[in-house]
Amino acid sequence: NLKAREWFQDAKFGLFIHWGVYSVLEIGEWVMHNTKMTLEEYEKLPARFNPVNYHPAEWVALARAAGMRYITITSKHHDGFAMFDSKVSDWDIVDRTPYKKDPLKMLAGECRKQGVKLFFYHSQLDWHHPDYFPRGRTGQYSGRPESGDWYRYLDYMDAQLGELLTNYGEIGGIWFDGWWDKPKADWRLEKTYGLIHRLQPQALVGANHHQAPFDGEDFQMFEKDLPGQNTAGFNAESKVGKLPLETCETINRAWG
Repeated sequence: NLKAREWFQDAKFGLFIHWGVYSVLEIGEWVMHNTKMTLEEYEKLPARFNPVNYHPAEWVALARAAGMRYITITSKHHDGFAMFDSKVSDWDIVDRTPYKKDPLKMLAGECRKQGVKLFFYHSQLDWHHPDYFPRGRTGQYSGRPESGDWYRYLDYMDAQLGELLTNYGEIGGIWFDGWWDKPKADWRLEKTYGLIHRLQPQALVGANHHQAPFDGEDFQMFEKDLPGQNTAGFNAESKVGKLPLETCETINRAWG
């Protein structure tokens, strides 16, 4: 997918949309971890999430008018909640919220219609799934049983990625986050990256692991910093590689 890498290098400007059920509390996407919220408490949030004023055509048109050539949106953040219609779990927007619709399906259609590429942010870290075990550096307060099957979790993650790669048309790529929670774990990246490149050969793979690029990745991002800098404290171990680069920045003090 060298042509896709060249396109990304030249695209220059995109929109990052960080959106999930945590939005109803208005105190950031890390609220479950930061307030030590249990799963029992957090699972009450979807009932309050009903984005009836969601108009993806307007979102995409706004991005285009600003000169943006791609959109990256959260398909699943660290809370494990799928912002799409997942068939491998009911912990998703269609099954758990009064909205009952798939916003990513609508956004994908508008992106195709208006000529904007769509990327899916996808968290490898999961504070909700029982098989995300042993626990990592975050999400210890959820009240999950202290047991689980790590490779079964990875199968689950790959199954949801398969849904995103087969049910939403051609996408620009997958934007991973969360490897840093368990840097010594066997993440089976070769298998996961291979799945993406097999199902959508043109799709770019990037991972916000704050390291030098890994094999199988197509672009490198720097969270809240310019490449090679570490003013935000995330990129102390990052090394600028030879892949196309991206700086992802938020316009406030939180992402979600």
